[in-house]
Amino acid sequence: MNEKFTKEPFSFDIVKVFKALADPVRLMIVRQLLADKPGSERHCSTFGLSVTRATRSHHFKVLREVGLIRVVDKGNMAVAVLCWEEIESELPGLVQLINHTNK
Repeated sequence: MNEKFTKEPFSFDIVKVFKALADPVRLMIVRQLLADKPGSERHCSTFGLSVTRATRSHHFKVLREVGLIRVVDKGNMAVAVLCWEEIESELPGLVQLINHTNK
């Protein structure tokens, strides 16, 4: 039997995702978001990062560009939200891998 699959291609570039997560600061950001309930919104100042504001912005930009987070504009501030469902759908097991490496 010859079956054709019409599944959409990955929207994640796995190499870029792993490069983004290779940085300890970005990995810490994702781990903290994973510790929250799915869909939780967090302001970038709540992560306790010991980096400059510009560096912090860069880290969030990298995570956003690879598709791990999205940024929601709340008027005078922006919050980060982990793209939990998309990650689990397209990169199954990544969440468990990230959490497992924390032990």
